[in-house]
Amino acid sequence: MHQEFSTGTEIDAERLAGLRVLAGLLPLHRQKKILNDQAGTHTSRLRGRGIDFSEVREYQPGDDIRSMDWRVTARTGDAHIKVFREERERPVLICCDLRASMNFATRRALKRVVAADIAALFAWSAMSHGDRVGGLVFNDTHEFDLRPHTGRKTLMAYLHQLASTPVSQPAEAAPRMLDICRHIARIARPGTAVYIISDWSGFDDECERVLYPLSRHCDLLAVHVSDPFERDLPAGHFDVTDGNQRRSLHVSDKSRQEHQQHWRQAVADLQTRLMRLRAPLTFITTENDPLDQLRQGFGLGGGGRR
Repeated sequence: MHQEFSTGTEIDAERLAGLRVLAGLLPLHRQKKILNDQAGTHTSRLRGRGIDFSEVREYQPGDDIRSMDWRVTARTGDAHIKVFREERERPVLICCDLRASMNFATRRALKRVVAADIAALFAWSAMSHGDRVGGLVFNDTHEFDLRPHTGRKTLMAYLHQLASTPVSQPAEAAPRMLDICRHIARIARPGTAVYIISDWSGFDDECERVLYPLSRHCDLLAVHVSDPFERDLPAGHFDVTDGNQRRSLHVSDKSRQEHQQHWRQAVADLQTRLMRLRAPLTFITTENDPLDQLRQGFGLGGGGRR
């Protein structure tokens, strides 16, 4: 079955639902080790899923001494360890940025449309693996969150919210991004895989500080959505519009070089902050197929579709 990603300016709930057929081409559970290697971290086999206490039993040769239950050991005089088991369903929280800064593109689809497609694909992939799917959708003034649950009902509600969240008036990027980081840190329980899909406008040192405790007990993964015009501003005269008004923009060679330098520095700063958070970063541009970019960024190889 052939399924195309969205183009244009509108987020279509029916198209988001149709991305279910591509879920098998983005096996999120397989990219975990590769992304951890990219982030320069060593992650235990239990990180990324919640763990439940199962029982206390006598120590056996080969058991991890770090699991020793010293209270029971002291009481009985025999070595005992705590046994834990992984939750069958990993909680997954997919956070999608639909602020005014995402309402931009010069190629194929608006950044917000691409971000919504990626969020939907993540949701379908997680559900197909038996994980509990939840999400956060935010614009410049409001946020809507659904706590992770199994089944289609929560996922479909999330897709509906992606399609129905309105474009809001621009607000100050830094305070709004900080508010969202605080919200994520508040609702993500230990063991959650947290995907943040954004242009990361306003992500600063304070945002990093807020997410730092979260990064110690969750798998945090970052997707950066941009348009080619943002990273490589061409020189010349251009007409730009927000859908209501039209303006003429003149870009000199000097301003183009300054913009490119600023862009490179901003990306380098973001990479540094996310590296400290042990959060792998995948870059997505509006001009190319999101699935191929995600597979390459996640270390799964390109060519997801033929």
